[in-house]
Amino acid sequence: MKPINIIDLGEEYTFIKKDIERELAGCLKSQSWILGKKVSEFEAKAARYLSAKYTIGVASGTDALVLSLRALAITLRKKGYFDKKDEIITTPFTFVATAEAIVRSGATPVFVDINSDTFNICPQKLKKAITKNTVGILPVHLFGLACCMDKISEIAKKHDLFVVEDAAQAFGCSYQGKKIGSFGDLSAFSFFPSKNLGSFGDAGLVATSNSRLAELVRVLRNHGQSKKYKADYIGYNSRLDSIQAAILIVKLKHIDKFNQLRRKVAKEYDRLFRSIKQVQAPRAYSELNHIYNLYTIKVFSKRDELSKYLNSQGIASRIYYPVPLYEMKAFKGIKAKGDFKAVREILPKVLSLPMHPFLRDSQIKYIARNVHSFFSK
Repeated sequence: MKPINIIDLGEEYTFIKKDIERELAGCLKSQSWILGKKVSEFEAKAARYLSAKYTIGVASGTDALVLSLRALAITLRKKGYFDKKDEIITTPFTFVATAEAIVRSGATPVFVDINSDTFNICPQKLKKAITKNTVGILPVHLFGLACCMDKISEIAKKHDLFVVEDAAQAFGCSYQGKKIGSFGDLSAFSFFPSKNLGSFGDAGLVATSNSRLAELVRVLRNHGQSKKYKADYIGYNSRLDSIQAAILIVKLKHIDKFNQLRRKVAKEYDRLFRSIKQVQAPRAYSELNHIYNLYTIKVFSKRDELSKYLNSQGIASRIYYPVPLYEMKAFKGIKAKGDFKAVREILPKVLSLPMHPFLRDSQIKYIARNVHSFFSK
């Protein structure tokens, strides 16, 4: 059997090749590359899909976070950046961009523990971390599983805090019947190629239903200019280009189908792993819609050895986020609230296995058979 990768972008491209080529041919003919008609078309379609009044295409998911926080700083602080004393609560078990964006907006990240079953931020721990300096909450819908947004929204409302959703891994995910990206004041999406909705390079999106915040993000993505040669703020060159927008228009048509196929793969994994006591499948509760950007299991013994064994058998496996953000040099001195019992518990256990819409039954069975074989030695 040929090697099985974590994702298979080649299979996806083959499936939508004709549509992609037609869209790209349209871009070549128009020669409109930056913030052209394709960008506006994608923004409109994404807004309808997410049930958001406004979406703004940007250069990356990281920029989507930074621009969202900068727009809030301008609105709340009446200046371009937050003050360092302003605290934004988030999770330490995520990609570095989440906390990096908080620092780049001028604020201070405050890390709190996660739920060890969902890997997402724990609302109870979050609530205890609120101080007089807290201005907002930045939850991350990790691996494609929604955070408990009803509880987080309730806490935010009670304490008059903003919410920015880091939905980089969760395009198409829902929570209690609402699309992720429609709960926060703003939401940030990444279209990095490995995401469920992926571009052919870096790209991102901000979603909001607040007209003032939407306009500020539009201004900030284009060098802070409200119109040409009129810079009102220090901004960024973070404009989505027409090629990426055209690709995303094609892929958006298939996102629900592709996410459903991911769930089908996950369901088969779950069934095959049920008899392996050393492995726990990802938890997905009924009110949480998991779209499995990654299929991340807990391995209760010999995780690293299992990973090496699988890779030797041509099965890609990967350990995501082995170092919590509060231990990184970049965030030295940043506030960390609690003992992080859950983070410390899962760090030596998490292992991500191949997950994409085109994973075949024979490949899933081969992966499961090798996990069984490893623990049967």
